[in-house]
Amino acid sequence: MMALRRLMGLVFVCVIVTSASAVTYTGGTEYTAGSGSNQAIIVVDFDFDNHFLFTYCWDGDATGWDALSAIDLANALDVDATDWGEWGMFVDDLSYPGGTKYDYGEGSNVGWAYYVGDNESWSLDGSGVSFRSLSDGDWDSWVWTNYDESWYPVRGPGEEPIPEPISIVLLGLGGLLMRRRGTRTV
Repeated sequence: MMALRRLMGLVFVCVIVTSASAVTYTGGTEYTAGSGSNQAIIVVDFDFDNHFLFTYCWDGDATGWDALSAIDLANALDVDATDWGEWGMFVDDLSYPGGTKYDYGEGSNVGWAYYVGDNESWSLDGSGVSFRSLSDGDWDSWVWTNYDESWYPVRGPGEEPIPEPISIVLLGLGGLLMRRRGTRTV
């Protein structure tokens, strides 16, 4: 029983350390849409090593949806969205050549999570892309992730995909059983 408690403690620490390892995005811009003196970077993050940066330029007022729409209209990114009227646009899916979504397995709650920030600190945006007012220098990140039972994204910008918790537990229990099997004397 003590070994199981140690294992659960180790699993907890591994999940916390992994989820806190967000990195800033690097790499060149795939495409620039729009024109103007203001610039924002839109990141489409399929998984840890598979992300793409787009620049959106504008003058005056602009929203996160204006940026995505301009990039989509330029055929630089495929944006599949639903217009919910007064509740704004809901992004159903994003596709880009070379962008591969991490396979979380059947039955997983998966989808895109929308984060806003400055490429060093990020916040989950609960208001939605239609109501996100862009400022010069802003960064938006669309992250392919699984969701926990409360529908909170498990993965943030730049983080490695994390297996669902039960997979970590089963993997740890398997290692524990192998260890116990190896220490038995005949």
